[in-house]
Amino acid sequence: MWLQRVTNYLLTHRIQTVVLTFVLTFIPVIGTVGIVIAALVTLRKSIAEGAIVAVAATLPYVVAFFLPSSHEAGIPLVAWVTVGVAVLSNTLTWTFAVMLRRQASFSTIFQVSALLGVLAVSVIHLIYPDVAEWWGQSLQSYYQQAQAITGTLGPASPNTDGQVEAISATKQYATGLMTAAILCSAILQLIAARWWQAAVFNPGSLRRELCNIRLSRLAGGLFIISLMLSYLGNSVVLDIMPILYLLFGAAGLSLIHYLFRLMHSPTRWFWVLLLYLTLIFSWPISVMIIAFIALLDIGLDVRKRVVNKG
Repeated sequence: MWLQRVTNYLLTHRIQTVVLTFVLTFIPVIGTVGIVIAALVTLRKSIAEGAIVAVAATLPYVVAFFLPSSHEAGIPLVAWVTVGVAVLSNTLTWTFAVMLRRQASFSTIFQVSALLGVLAVSVIHLIYPDVAEWWGQSLQSYYQQAQAITGTLGPASPNTDGQVEAISATKQYATGLMTAAILCSAILQLIAARWWQAAVFNPGSLRRELCNIRLSRLAGGLFIISLMLSYLGNSVVLDIMPILYLLFGAAGLSLIHYLFRLMHSPTRWFWVLLLYLTLIFSWPISVMIIAFIALLDIGLDVRKRVVNKG
């Protein structure tokens, strides 16, 4: 099996793996394979060697940022955001791989990641209360620079009012959305590494782990309180809601996939496909519904009830 041979090579040739990871990260689209390799090495070999490979997978983003060509577009916000997201998501991916190696469940990792995100957004608002206004100015500057570079829109463009409205709405959630994007990237990279490990060494284990994500009562209580405060317009809570919806949405999808696994009908994959199409085209309402399913599962423990009934 080719995947087995590639895996064995990466795990037994440290220097070649570090060099390969460093080079791969410079390549667009497939560059994220580098941090997946680092997480795999962490899971299968050791934390220290995984850290070395993780540095090799992260350093190219920093190097590329300081290259003269990276600033030709003249949009520093995009460059800073790209590098920041890459570095933070890679660091979190390796950290979560360490937790997984030490027998932490995906439920624990998801909740720890959300807690880190909530704390980060709260601290940012505490240190810089006007962060929403900063996002508004930065986004406005980005749009203006993008228009000047492309030359597609003039100062009297009819889209100006729409942009102002979009920026006004987005700036309230921008810090939370950015944090959620970093967490989502880190978790997806971790899942890819776990899939790789499971495919070679323990087939089928990842599916069982991902279908048994259930959140704690503490997370449920935090979600309910946050919903009430966001309804009252609390600016900090509004900014952390994307993180909480990411957490509860993932847990809700886990439960739904668990129930789909119990189906023995050949049409099961059709219903899975329909689920994701509905999720995409009815966003964000569908995400809210799935999040509430996860909230209900905290109290009902649907998996246990299904097993007992069976």
